[in-house]
Amino acid sequence: ARLLLLGLIWGTSFMLMRIAAPVFGPILTTFGRASLGALALYLFARHSGIDFQWRKNAKTYLIIGVTNTAIPFSLFAWSALYIPSAYMATMNSLAPIFTAVFGFLLLAERLSALRISAFILGLFGVAVLVGIGPIEVTPTVIGGVLAGMGAAINYGFAATYTRMHAKEIPSLATAAGSQFAAALALLPFALPSVPHALEHGTSSALISVLILGVVCTGVAYGLFFHLISTEGASKAVTA
Repeated sequence: ARLLLLGLIWGTSFMLMRIAAPVFGPILTTFGRASLGALALYLFARHSGIDFQWRKNAKTYLIIGVTNTAIPFSLFAWSALYIPSAYMATMNSLAPIFTAVFGFLLLAERLSALRISAFILGLFGVAVLVGIGPIEVTPTVIGGVLAGMGAAINYGFAATYTRMHAKEIPSLATAAGSQFAAALALLPFALPSVPHALEHGTSSALISVLILGVVCTGVAYGLFFHLISTEGASKAVTA
């Protein structure tokens, strides 16, 4: 049930990015999403009495925040300018495959024939989708697809890193701390887009960012890191 709920939330996020990113730009959209997600998670974590242990866990929060939020969210927000949300969701579905690859590289987990076949089949499926999909293949479309694949690679690393280094950190603290770190990392890159956003912002784009932050990031990452801690990285990323 948690996996299905998480998959539903994240599936919706790709459509919302298609609304927000053209108005606010990819980086500002991602910054707003991370900031709102961090605020929602922090308030809930503090209400639950979670100890963040900022000094001890700062490095972990930063690495997870950059690789699980700042980079992949920005890549998907950029790809939203050029490819449909269905394409983005397909790229995101490669995350479990890359999680298995990083499990092999970083944890010496066995890379079974089934997982290798899934990796090859996944890449083949992406190639087929781009080749015969409903939109014309242009350099920007290919760039959007590659950006989505880059996001999936980051998700795979982040899930494995979380499993390796955040076992002793409460899942809510990991979720909130990493979003806070991601927002800080994105801030200097988002500031130049603020004047344009103030001038051209729309209510639909603003509502989209609000939902992206509170629901698709705050609620979703609370679920996600809890799933990693209870079910493992490979199962959690299947959402």
